[in-house]
This record gives sequence, C-alpha cells and structure tokens, in this order.
Amino acid sequence: MAEYKLSKTEFFEAINLWDTKKKDFSEIQQLIHPAHIFYLSEAVCVWVKDNNEFNSFRVYAGVYNRSFVLIIRPLDENGKEKTLKEYFAVELQPLNNELTLVETDVVTTVYKTVLSKNLEIGKAWKEVDLPVYNEPTITERASVKDIECWKYDCLSWFFNEVHTTDGLNIFKYFTVPFADLDTQSDKKKEVIALFGFKFSSVFQKMLPVLIFVADSKENNTSEIMRLNQDQGSLTTNTRNWSSPCPPYCQM
Repeated sequence: MAEYKLSKTEFFEAINLWDTKKKDFSEIQQLIHPAHIFYLSEAVCVWVKDNNEFNSFRVYAGVYNRSFVLIIRPLDENGKEKTLKEYFAVELQPLNNELTLVETDVVTTVYKTVLSKNLEIGKAWKEVDLPVYNEPTITERASVKDIECWKYDCLSWFFNEVHTTDGLNIFKYFTVPFADLDTQSDKKKEVIALFGFKFSSVFQKMLPVLIFVADSKENNTSEIMRLNQDQGSLTTNTRNWSSPCPPYCQM
C-alpha cells in the first residue's frame, strides 16, 4: 500500500508540481492511469478522524515520488485548512482484488455489482434482504457507470481541458464529506477511493468526482459503510459527492 507522510514543505512542493504538470497532456498521461485507484488504510482514516474538526476535509492532487497522489488536509472547526507538521498522501495504484459495490433498496432488495481489478463491470445480481428505512446516498448502479465513464473518457477529458484552458479547470483539490471515512465499525477495514464522472447541470459538462467504498479486511468481502451514528440503517458501501475545485470553489 503506497502511502506517505509529507512534511509541510513536501506538501506544497507536491501540489505545485501537479499545478505545473496538469498543463501538459503528455505529463498527465504518465501520471494518471484510468483504471487505478487509491487505498486509504485504517491508519489514514484514524488520522483524519483525529485531526479533522469539520464536517468535511480536503484532498489535494499532487505529484510525489514521480507518482500522482492525493494529499489529505484536515479542516478546523470553522472549515479553514489546518497547518500541520505532516500530511498523509496516498498514491494512485492498481486495484488488488475485485470490488463489490452494494446497495440495499428501501424495501427488500439488495443490489450488488462486481468491479474487476481493471475496473470492468462484471457480475451483477440482486437478493432479498430485510427492509431498511433510509434512502441510499448513491446507488451502486450509478457508481459503476460513473467509474466506468472515468476509465474510458478521462484521458479525452484531460486532453480537452489542457488544449482549451491550459489545464486551469483541471482539479486542484476535492472537498470530501467526513462521513465518507467515518465508518463507525470495530472491524478492520480500509476505504477505497475511485475517480468517476458526474454530469453537472450547472456547468453542462462532465466533472470528476471521488467515490468512496468501504472494504472489509475480514474474509475479503465488501462491507456496508456506516455513515453517521444517527443515520440508522445502512444502505450502501459507496459514498460521494466529493466536489472538485475548480469549478466548485473560489479561485
């Protein structure tokens, strides 16, 4: 699992390097593999929980050790970025095993879809389960389509952004709801973050998002993510909306 602790200086060097490289499509091709993902270990999730004081946090895009990374920056109680001695960074890397995305219908049906290690949509099925009472935050059926769209279209998207805006509209960071990592479970697990595309009716274009999946370490099975203590029954092990900046920020 490729994760690093970056000093404050290394943090700024990494995000500045991405800011330079995202203006060159050939550089982006070297850094972004369309079928790769991010692993956020239990240690990373605990670190975010211990250091973040707001209902969301930020993950910055960066380049470190000649690889594309996401660097986590916690926020204080007022939503301002905290200055720390070091920050966790996770590297874009291949998916080790198949991943099952789960969605439980509000009546009795559980929908499951398998993503291969190469992010290909595989087996899909539904099974009967007990009723739950809260709506899914994002359906697995929508999630796999968003992920698949990223895999096949992201390089075209980057090419267009570089040649029309000189990379200015390519994301610098994402704002992530804290619930995406707050799994509220005693079982050892990691969180997997995948890129996806969502259509923005505001901007009338596809925008990158991050989709989070809780993956249990026990028996190599995906486990439904507990999102908040007061949210009641669980419906899905996938979460987003993690909005990119730009365009969803003041530049």
